[in-house]
Amino acid sequence: MFEEHREIVNTIHNLSEDEREILYSALNIHGHACGGMPMGFVAGMAALEALGIERERNMDTVAVVEVGNGHAAGCFVDGVQFATGCTFGKGVMKKEPKGKWSFRLIDRKKGKAVKVTLRPEILAKAFAAPFITEYRCKGVNPTDIPAELGRAGFTRPFGLAPEQVFRVEGPFDVEVPKATPCFATIICSACGDTVAESYARLEDGRPVCSDCCHYAR
Repeated sequence: MFEEHREIVNTIHNLSEDEREILYSALNIHGHACGGMPMGFVAGMAALEALGIERERNMDTVAVVEVGNGHAAGCFVDGVQFATGCTFGKGVMKKEPKGKWSFRLIDRKKGKAVKVTLRPEILAKAFAAPFITEYRCKGVNPTDIPAELGRAGFTRPFGLAPEQVFRVEGPFDVEVPKATPCFATIICSACGDTVAESYARLEDGRPVCSDCCHYAR
């Protein structure tokens, strides 16, 4: 699988070596070649460029994705995560489920943001492709679809001009409250689990987790 993914990524020549390595990692984690993830990837790179910032390695940039659930947009989000470096695990990717293929990228340091939206015509073409109409709509798993169809969808966004794929709005000013991470922990007096202090409850004078707190039920 990894050798196949490397071969696919190496066919894309308009990326830097670092960008190609990130894309390779994205494809490995995503698990299959399709058109959605690379659309999110190129959109994420465009958002970084529009803000004039680099890929996030800490927690200074936040991506707010407007996709929902169950409408074939999860692949798009994976691309945005890898391109921008904003991940759910770091707490700098948030979801506002609106069923849209768009997201806002926020620079906390500068108080600036951009909004990136996939163009309706690019989505229409993607949903009219055999990958979707002949296979995904019939319940076929992406990894069971002929490889050549997945590859075609994967490489296509990189061969288009950015303005053909998405629309960028901004940068515009935003107010961003400063995030303060919690490093303190407590031991739940009932179950013994370690809990972040900010999530602990107090019950009868003893610290407990939300699972063990009777008031939370």
